Amino acid sequence: MRGFIIAGCFLVSHSLGAQSLFEQNKLQTEHIHYLSDPSAAEREHSVDMISMKVDVSFVPEKGIVKGTVTHTFTPIQKKVDTLFFDGPGITINTATLDGQPVKFKTSTTGVILYFDKTLTWDETHVVVFVYEAKPEHGIYFIGWNQPVNPSSPDINYIRKQIWTQGQGIDNRNWIPMYDNMNDKLITETVVTIDSRYKVLSNGKKVLEKKNADGTTTWNYKMEKPHAGYLLMLGIGNYGIKSTKTSRGTGVNFWYYPEFPDRRDITSYKTEKMIEFLEDETGTPYAWGEYSQIMVQNFLYGAMENTSATVFGDFFTTDARGFKDRNYMGVNCHELTHQWFGDLITARSDNDVWMQESFATFYPKLFFGMLDGPDAMKWNFRDEVNQALLQGEKDNFPIRHTQGGVKRLYPKGSAVLGMLRYNLGDEQFKRFIKYYLAKNAFANVEAWDFQKAIKDKLGLNYDWFFDQWIHRGGEPHYKISYKKGSGNTEFTVEQIHKTDGNVRYFKMPVDFAVYYKDGSVSREKKWVVDSQMQVISIPNPGNKEISFALFDENSEVMKKMTFDKSLEELMSQASGAKNMIDRYDAVVAMGKISIDKKEDFLKTRFSAETFKGIRAEIAKQLANTLPTYNSTSTTLTTDNLTGIWKLFAGEKETEVKNALILADTIADKHLAAYLVFIKDSAYSVVENALVKIMENKFVSTITKIDILEQTSLEVGMGKSIRCKWLQYSSGIDISNKDKYIAELTTYSAPIYEFRTRINAMNALKALNVYDNKIILNMAEAAVSNNGRLAAPAVESLKHIKTLPGGEMAISSAVSNTEFEAKLKEKGL
Repeated sequence: MRGFIIAGCFLVSHSLGAQSLFEQNKLQTEHIHYLSDPSAAEREHSVDMISMKVDVSFVPEKGIVKGTVTHTFTPIQKKVDTLFFDGPGITINTATLDGQPVKFKTSTTGVILYFDKTLTWDETHVVVFVYEAKPEHGIYFIGWNQPVNPSSPDINYIRKQIWTQGQGIDNRNWIPMYDNMNDKLITETVVTIDSRYKVLSNGKKVLEKKNADGTTTWNYKMEKPHAGYLLMLGIGNYGIKSTKTSRGTGVNFWYYPEFPDRRDITSYKTEKMIEFLEDETGTPYAWGEYSQIMVQNFLYGAMENTSATVFGDFFTTDARGFKDRNYMGVNCHELTHQWFGDLITARSDNDVWMQESFATFYPKLFFGMLDGPDAMKWNFRDEVNQALLQGEKDNFPIRHTQGGVKRLYPKGSAVLGMLRYNLGDEQFKRFIKYYLAKNAFANVEAWDFQKAIKDKLGLNYDWFFDQWIHRGGEPHYKISYKKGSGNTEFTVEQIHKTDGNVRYFKMPVDFAVYYKDGSVSREKKWVVDSQMQVISIPNPGNKEISFALFDENSEVMKKMTFDKSLEELMSQASGAKNMIDRYDAVVAMGKISIDKKEDFLKTRFSAETFKGIRAEIAKQLANTLPTYNSTSTTLTTDNLTGIWKLFAGEKETEVKNALILADTIADKHLAAYLVFIKDSAYSVVENALVKIMENKFVSTITKIDILEQTSLEVGMGKSIRCKWLQYSSGIDISNKDKYIAELTTYSAPIYEFRTRINAMNALKALNVYDNKIILNMAEAAVSNNGRLAAPAVESLKHIKTLPGGEMAISSAVSNTEFEAKLKEKGL
């Protein structure tokens, strides 16, 4: 990648006139007008927590935690006569200060201690709570009241587990503690549990002791401080795969021992990721060993607890499922957090972007290393698209507590990509290493990151942070050009709405003019923060222009309006140097009638190698008719010719799925679908099955044949099996009750949440319900797992619209534990 000194560009750019970089930044700061963000205020605290030791046991069938927690702290305010600990719903049995009983009072939010003697600076004190809790959040007891596993192992069947999720402020529900990200402490965990189960927690395991009563005590201890929300537990029946990086860092992967075939492919390249992140950041992994543990019914994708990541077992996969969904991206994301989030931690919620944006950015670089620059650029484009979509709804800045996940993750990552592009790889790595070293094991805010560039590189990037981090919006450029005498003149207009929060943007932009003789003129020019600007690119010899590019290789986040003729688009689609520019040309051809582009797109499909472009071409050609050998009388793939012959033999999963989803005349393409339903990727099989079964022009006989050919398919989360049962219920009427009974079983709490969702969706499509189905959906609807609860609520609402449905729901849930919570959800 290319790097350049911003100050130098200001001095030489014709578009900036005589203003210096200093004057530009001065102008910017003189008119600061940022959106108010009251929720960004950092929480005050009167003491500095030094350490926390948590000693717990459980009554898992009842969801009860019994614990003793020891807090060591020192006052940071001069006079401390009371001290509050977060702990909603926790029963405090005893409390002591420095070994002596201390007065306390509990409330709905926690416990407050009253000291007889005022505490002050330079003192160290110890508070101990003996407590009991039955939390609804923070710690989760999975499967303890469900039947034991079936004799035949089923990856989707419920398991007995205990796991925690502390972020944002949920560890307070099972530990009385100061639960905020702006204080760091050394933690220690002691867990006593039935010896049939293993325990993982943060840091180094210092004890594993079997007790006479059939329990085992596990003791883990951190050596360096971290934020309290990162404390974790993972408990269950596991195998452990232990490896090392080439530099000696221990890596432990906790997996389900019944499924050893999923172990290596799920944990694929973890060791390489650690080494990659060490190289990119110039900072060694800081936490000794690194562990990962899969858990069932996890609330999110994964959680970056210090030294011990928890991830949803829906990411564990076999070799076939790896093509559709795998753990690699999430794995690298959580690993990045061990540096950005754990080693350094944001002070308050408005700077969480400094954790999530980095954890989205570095996996993009990792996959670029593995799969090439086109893969990295493809990820960048997806990030930009997500940011622009969010920008259609509101214009909150990245550094705002209402910015939302699309700004914390993809937009922030894209902004970091632009920063790296502007600085260049070498300078970016240099200041990142400095930033991490200076703030290791501490809390940070955006200004620390922003100032690190000044301190280490001597560059003032306030202009960049002002428009991309502290303010909202994205630029919308309207571009046109014309051939002049010895030059090409680009007219650049910024047509987005501006206000005190969103302004015109300034960025260095790559211009390229491709000529019909095969030569290219390229220049980097500053596009300044004004409504309109004319930029001239020299055209030696007044060459005929083939096509022109604004922001070649798409380095800037933007929306762009740049009208081009079909001839220009075809030239760009076949002649542009970079994949993303060729892709943009193909996308722009989407509105052009098929007769004008069909032959060209068929040629490009054969010539292009990148899956994104091939998928876009497949979408545009999806509804063309197949051709067969003129002598053929059978519709088989062997006799296909032309583009559908290539489609049927396509290797890339993304291309096949794009084709199938865009196909509206699948009944005309049955020969290809005979191949798709036998594909090695589960998603292709499922999409092909749905497309055929939902097509009213496909005969019942053909549909029966398709169902027979897919009868043994299961899919991830039993997705194919649930679809198969749904469609079979409508065709094989004599066995409909059997199919519905199987779907009902899959919707029950004895299965993990993704299987349950797939089953509920199938039952909803069939418009069927009974008492058992309703109770299964009711249990799911009140779950703490929002990804399970939301579709369950929708399924119950659908039942209410069916004849007798509302009365059936009322009768089924009456006098159950679900009744009150369902009323809160409008059911």
